[in-house]
Amino acid sequence: MDLWRELRAGPQPLPVLYLACDGCGQVTAHTRVQKVMSISDGAVIGSPPEAVCEACEHAQPRTVGDELSADTTVICTGRRFRRFGLRRRRRACGAAFAVPAAAVLVVCPWCVTRQAGPGRNPQSPT
Repeated sequence: MDLWRELRAGPQPLPVLYLACDGCGQVTAHTRVQKVMSISDGAVIGSPPEAVCEACEHAQPRTVGDELSADTTVICTGRRFRRFGLRRRRRACGAAFAVPAAAVLVVCPWCVTRQAGPGRNPQSPT
Protein backbone atom coordinates (compact mmCIF):
# COMPACT_ATOMS: atom_id res chain seq x y z
CA MET A 1 0.00 0.00 0.00
CA ASP A 2 2.87 2.40 0.76
CA LEU A 3 4.40 1.75 -2.65
CA TRP A 4 1.11 2.61 -4.35
CA ARG A 5 0.89 5.91 -2.42
CA GLU A 6 4.48 6.72 -3.36
CA LEU A 7 3.82 6.06 -7.05
CA ARG A 8 0.68 8.20 -7.00
CA ALA A 9 2.41 11.07 -5.17
CA GLY A 10 4.36 12.01 -8.29
CA PRO A 11 7.98 13.02 -8.60
CA GLN A 12 9.65 15.03 -5.88
CA PRO A 13 12.33 17.66 -6.53
CA LEU A 14 15.99 16.91 -5.82
CA PRO A 15 17.39 19.07 -3.01
CA VAL A 16 20.15 21.19 -4.58
CA LEU A 17 22.57 23.29 -2.51
CA TYR A 18 24.45 26.22 -4.04
CA LEU A 19 27.81 26.79 -2.37
CA ALA A 20 30.98 28.70 -3.19
CA CYS A 21 33.37 25.86 -4.12
CA ASP A 22 36.80 25.83 -2.49
CA GLY A 23 38.22 23.85 -5.44
CA CYS A 24 37.21 25.89 -8.51
CA GLY A 25 36.30 29.13 -6.71
CA GLN A 26 32.88 29.41 -8.38
CA VAL A 27 29.31 29.21 -7.11
CA THR A 28 28.03 25.81 -8.25
CA ALA A 29 25.42 23.22 -7.43
CA HIS A 30 26.23 20.55 -4.86
CA THR A 31 23.84 17.57 -5.08
CA ARG A 32 25.98 14.78 -3.64
CA VAL A 33 27.49 14.16 -0.21
CA GLN A 34 30.60 12.15 0.55
CA LYS A 35 31.58 10.68 3.90
CA VAL A 36 34.89 8.96 4.66
CA MET A 37 34.83 6.04 7.09
CA SER A 38 37.82 4.33 8.69
CA ILE A 39 38.30 1.46 11.10
CA SER A 40 40.73 1.99 13.95
CA ASP A 41 41.18 -0.49 16.82
CA GLY A 42 37.88 -2.18 16.00
CA ALA A 43 35.91 1.09 16.06
CA VAL A 44 34.37 2.73 13.01
CA ILE A 45 35.30 6.41 12.77
CA GLY A 46 33.49 8.67 10.32
CA SER A 47 34.34 12.14 9.12
CA PRO A 48 31.69 14.84 8.84
CA PRO A 49 29.77 14.80 5.53
CA GLU A 50 31.31 16.82 2.71
CA ALA A 51 29.39 18.40 -0.19
CA VAL A 52 30.72 17.48 -3.67
CA CYS A 53 30.89 20.15 -6.38
CA GLU A 54 29.11 19.27 -9.66
CA ALA A 55 31.68 21.16 -11.77
CA CYS A 56 35.06 20.04 -10.42
CA GLU A 57 34.16 17.07 -8.12
CA HIS A 58 35.88 18.80 -5.17
CA ALA A 59 34.57 17.70 -1.75
CA GLN A 60 34.41 20.36 0.95
CA PRO A 61 33.09 20.26 4.51
CA ARG A 62 29.89 22.17 5.25
CA THR A 63 30.02 25.17 7.54
CA VAL A 64 27.30 27.25 9.15
CA GLY A 65 25.94 29.84 6.73
CA ASP A 66 27.77 28.55 3.64
CA GLU A 67 24.64 28.09 1.51
CA LEU A 68 23.91 31.07 -0.74
CA SER A 69 20.40 32.48 -0.96
CA ALA A 70 18.46 31.85 -4.16
CA ASP A 71 17.49 35.21 -5.63
CA THR A 72 17.14 34.57 -9.40
CA THR A 73 14.61 32.41 -11.24
CA VAL A 74 15.78 30.12 -14.06
CA ILE A 75 13.59 28.24 -16.56
CA CYS A 76 14.83 24.70 -17.27
CA THR A 77 15.70 23.82 -20.86
CA GLY A 78 16.30 20.11 -20.20
CA ARG A 79 13.93 17.14 -20.46
CA ARG A 80 12.52 15.12 -17.54
CA PHE A 81 12.88 11.39 -17.16
CA ARG A 82 9.87 9.26 -17.98
CA ARG A 83 7.93 8.03 -14.97
CA PHE A 84 8.90 4.40 -15.62
CA GLY A 85 12.19 3.71 -17.37
CA LEU A 86 15.49 5.46 -17.91
CA ARG A 87 14.72 7.46 -21.05
CA ARG A 88 13.89 11.14 -21.10
CA ARG A 89 10.64 12.65 -22.35
CA ARG A 90 10.40 14.50 -25.65
CA ARG A 91 8.87 17.64 -24.18
CA ALA A 92 11.06 20.22 -22.45
CA CYS A 93 10.95 20.29 -18.65
CA GLY A 94 10.15 24.02 -18.42
CA ALA A 95 10.24 24.08 -14.60
CA ALA A 96 11.05 27.39 -12.93
CA PHE A 97 13.41 27.19 -9.96
CA ALA A 98 15.35 29.67 -7.86
CA VAL A 99 19.16 29.88 -7.90
CA PRO A 100 21.76 32.39 -6.67
CA ALA A 101 22.62 35.10 -9.21
CA ALA A 102 26.33 34.21 -9.00
CA ALA A 103 25.83 30.51 -9.88
CA VAL A 104 27.76 29.47 -13.00
CA LEU A 105 26.39 25.91 -13.07
CA VAL A 106 22.82 25.07 -12.05
CA VAL A 107 20.98 21.76 -11.75
CA CYS A 108 17.24 21.53 -12.32
CA PRO A 109 15.70 19.88 -9.24
CA TRP A 110 13.00 18.22 -11.38
CA CYS A 111 14.90 16.72 -14.32
CA VAL A 112 18.46 16.80 -12.88
CA THR A 113 19.85 18.49 -16.01
CA ARG A 114 23.04 20.54 -15.71
CA GLN A 115 22.74 23.99 -17.30
CA ALA A 116 24.71 27.20 -17.51
CA GLY A 117 23.70 29.52 -14.70
CA PRO A 118 23.04 33.26 -14.61
CA GLY A 119 26.55 33.94 -13.24
CA ARG A 120 28.31 32.61 -16.34
CA ASN A 121 29.66 35.48 -18.40
CA PRO A 122 29.15 35.04 -22.15
CA GLN A 123 32.33 35.25 -24.19
CA SER A 124 32.58 38.59 -25.93
CA PRO A 125 33.55 38.52 -29.63
CA THR A 126 37.06 39.81 -30.25
